[in-house]
Amino acid sequence: MLTLDELSAHIEIRQVLAAYARGVDRLDVDLLKSCYHDDATDQHTMFNGSGHAFADFIVDLCTKMDGTSQHHITNVHIGLHGNEANVESYYIAFHQFRDEQGVDRLLTAGGRYLDRFECRDGAWKIAKRICTMDCSSEPFPNEPSAFSREFPKVGPKGVDPMYNLFAEAWRPQLSETAIGPHRSGRNAQEQGIG
Repeated sequence: MLTLDELSAHIEIRQVLAAYARGVDRLDVDLLKSCYHDDATDQHTMFNGSGHAFADFIVDLCTKMDGTSQHHITNVHIGLHGNEANVESYYIAFHQFRDEQGVDRLLTAGGRYLDRFECRDGAWKIAKRICTMDCSSEPFPNEPSAFSREFPKVGPKGVDPMYNLFAEAWRPQLSETAIGPHRSGRNAQEQGIG
């Protein structure tokens, strides 16, 4: 059973995910930046850099595309470890825009945000993000988007980037002090980190 602090962390993390989706769809660079810690990184297809720089990049790109987008956050798995959390969030995104030839396009994509969240000074924010694109189509059904190949390769354990990302923060094995008494007695695999 989750403690009140853990429930609060879950809610705060989900609020950040919702704010991110709103920030992208509304082209709100300040809201987007508020989702990241100042030193956060984001690996996001053609972009790999700081979270704040990504916010500037994506708002500029979407503004130039002169279209609309919708980002839907669906399944969210949160593995809390004290003031850090591994968060895997599935998304479905729709990007409607007019291409260089004046043809209306609709890019549909599904993937995951693989995040390491950290709570600093009482605020849960993204410290590291890898974005995957697990499926996409543009403009016809089952035709992958040309830039989907730029995303990390996804798949089972050993291939998918989630496993390496989430394992980085948990070596060596977490102690009871690091994970708290409510987590002691559970091995790494049961905690979602192995």
